[in-house]
Amino acid sequence: MRKQSTRVGAARFAMLLVLFGLLLAGCLGRSPEVDHFMLGTRESEGRETSGARSELAVLIGPVRLPAYLERPQIVSLGDAGEVQLDEYSRWLGGFEENFLRAISLGLARRLDSIKVVTHPSSAPFPFDYRVRLHVDDLVFVADRDVLRVRIRWALVREGKEVAPELFLMETSPAVEDDSVEARVEAHEAVISELVGRIADEIGRLEDSEQARTP
Repeated sequence: MRKQSTRVGAARFAMLLVLFGLLLAGCLGRSPEVDHFMLGTRESEGRETSGARSELAVLIGPVRLPAYLERPQIVSLGDAGEVQLDEYSRWLGGFEENFLRAISLGLARRLDSIKVVTHPSSAPFPFDYRVRLHVDDLVFVADRDVLRVRIRWALVREGKEVAPELFLMETSPAVEDDSVEARVEAHEAVISELVGRIADEIGRLEDSEQARTP
């Protein structure tokens, strides 16, 4: 009789543990959902054309990134240089993929070319230009509400025995607020400006080449 009573008591205790676990899970609720963001969604300015597409072929990349951009989390810089990772706001596919994709899409629109691709590429056509990038800094500084930017890039003319041209983009544009959406939009604006500079330099070199052609 005592053994049966002990079994019943143990079963009741186990049921109470299960109920307690369910109650605790209900009180704590679900974990916050992770938001994913993409770059390259902004419609950039395209060039005016007469109907014929450009045949320019451009390879974007490779790019070197600081360690804090090699993570999927969206980053900000706090007090005393502390790097803060937002676990619930991430770049879809990682920052590098988004960064190169956004530049290639924007430059394709600016040049009106379907031959602008990202590194690595298995494109079946030769390239006229290669854009190599080195991001030294691209981070939201929380105590100043700015996006700190320092990007070096080289424009390489494929098939030409000339040294690549080197450029520097260094700026600190204000960010509307400290929301993730405002920070993503600030990244889009910086990339749009970078794309404009790359397109202008390619246009300058193409005009110079045509001027030398008899």
